[in-house]
Amino acid sequence: MSAPWNGLPDQPERTGWHWLKHSNGNYPQPFEWNPDTRQWEVDIDDEGFPEEMADSGYQYICRCPDPFELAQMRQDERDRCQITVGKQLIKIDLGQVRDAFNMGIRCAVAAIRILPDEEGKKS
Repeated sequence: MSAPWNGLPDQPERTGWHWLKHSNGNYPQPFEWNPDTRQWEVDIDDEGFPEEMADSGYQYICRCPDPFELAQMRQDERDRCQITVGKQLIKIDLGQVRDAFNMGIRCAVAAIRILPDEEGKKS
């Protein structure tokens, strides 16, 4: 069993958004951590001290990745997909069947390579 949460995020010296979940079963929610005040931004006019958040039943899930990290994660996944799909080429001679299959694999790799991101740009 893991130790109870102390109310602090991973890397409390960094500002950023984090996923917290209340023990009452609600879905995880994003909360902003302010390292200067060492408080969670709970509401527009409300802040939560770490010990209050932990004592009130919140559990720490993880840090929310920033847009640059998400873009890198997408690119890394596309690279893995290209490699995995590219390994499916048929090496033995099946004539036109092999040629057609391998053409499909090459098209799939090309399609993965040029997938646009959310803003419509190729990444």
